Amino acid sequence: MTLFQQIDRMKYIHYLIRREHTGNPEHFARKLQLSKRQLFNILEEMRILGLDIRYSKVRETYFYNGDKYLEISYSLRELSEEEVKNIYAGIIFFSKCNFISLYPTDFISVI
Repeated sequence: MTLFQQIDRMKYIHYLIRREHTGNPEHFARKLQLSKRQLFNILEEMRILGLDIRYSKVRETYFYNGDKYLEISYSLRELSEEEVKNIYAGIIFFSKCNFISLYPTDFISVI
């Protein structure tokens, strides 16, 4: 699953929880094409981020308790050479590479 697919899935999870339309855990996991364990892991990660997510047995739905909500957004744009210098402390290597990677040396991203 790509990063953007994961982001879209998180946005969908948030949408369902906020609207209180998740259903029970089995139904919620099925909607997301996940196992219950995968769903519980994602919900735990969201809780670690500070979201108070609860489940109502009476309404059979997950819901947010309190006023903290998830906001996920992303944008893609080409950075100018000056912006790249500001981000990476002015270090640029190779003429076509705009950043120093923290990944293994055989991984180079070229913009």
